[in-house]
Amino acid sequence: MRSHTLSVSPYSFSILLLGLAACTCSKKQPSSEQPAPSASVVTVEVALGACDDVGACASECDAGSGDRCRRLAVNYALAQGVEQDQARATALYDRACELKDAPACVFSGQMHEYGHGVAKDAAVAERAYERACDLRWPAGCYNVAIMLEEGRGVPRDRARAADLYQTACTAGAQQACERAKALHEEDASRD
Repeated sequence: MRSHTLSVSPYSFSILLLGLAACTCSKKQPSSEQPAPSASVVTVEVALGACDDVGACASECDAGSGDRCRRLAVNYALAQGVEQDQARATALYDRACELKDAPACVFSGQMHEYGHGVAKDAAVAERAYERACDLRWPAGCYNVAIMLEEGRGVPRDRARAADLYQTACTAGAQQACERAKALHEEDASRD
């Protein structure tokens, strides 16, 4: 994959995000602090694209373009044409999410979940992932499901996690299908 790829279909991108979201799902870390997925901030954001004209992008973001706010966030997250500023990137992802840009909601969630430019805040991360899920972006559903299944900063709720995995599965995310099936089988064996 080239680092400057700009056009990614929502389905392909969802699968990419799901793969990244899952990278710590099945691996138990020895400490209670889980590191951020190594590729989440760099590889995926590059695939989404940054703004070539930062000034124009900022104006379009200010005018209400969620896409431009998300792309501008990439510039700040990766220091492309601007000085790196994770706090500014997070604020831009948050703004883009408010403007109903589903991929930005996932990135906003990751920034808050892993403390990139802001203090770690699982509740804010969960809300951002939920918003992406509500906007029919499978990676949002998948990330909330991981948090609920593992109790990562939120109360464990395996039944709800299974439902969210199933939602992502229905949208075409194979890994989510596997997790939904596994959780449903585990719950059935307990009965």
